[in-house]
Amino acid sequence: MQGAGDKEVLGFYGPAWLINYVMAGNSGGEKPGEGTYGDWAVCAPNVGFFWGGTWVLANKDTKNADAVAELIKWITLDPSEDGLQYGWANGTWSGEQGTKDTVASGTVMAKSNGELDFLGGQNMFDVFVPANAYANGTNLTQYDETINTYFRDAVRQYTAGELSRDDALTAFKTNVADNLDVEVDF
Repeated sequence: MQGAGDKEVLGFYGPAWLINYVMAGNSGGEKPGEGTYGDWAVCAPNVGFFWGGTWVLANKDTKNADAVAELIKWITLDPSEDGLQYGWANGTWSGEQGTKDTVASGTVMAKSNGELDFLGGQNMFDVFVPANAYANGTNLTQYDETINTYFRDAVRQYTAGELSRDDALTAFKTNVADNLDVEVDF
């Protein structure tokens, strides 16, 4: 991410939070011209994906049901400039300029300024709003995190030169089949 190493990196696949919470801090700088800060951009991936989400829960027996309902509505459904998501998207939730971030509401992102210096001034929301079409939970299972862990482990062993590509794929498929009784077919 810093542009250091024997080989250049074309890019990274990841969730929206990868930009602010992983890449920016590992770019070797804090402003354009330092390390690779400002040299990155977001583009639509060749395949869409969905990775979890953020949850807000309330106790069904709360004595403050009306207040809790209003709070949850403000957090999740209020697209106004006074809503949590607008402040979060624009980096102004605390009243000061902070980190701009993607939010659950495409309506909010479409009317927000997602320009980031880290992305060379690109408005990340121009890419993320249409990408929201991929965010659905229709294919989620109770096995997802375990399968992801097995896959990451196999990929790490492959990229470290510990396993060949074929051996890494076999290890991944074997872990899934042996531990989850699920067949991987690709």
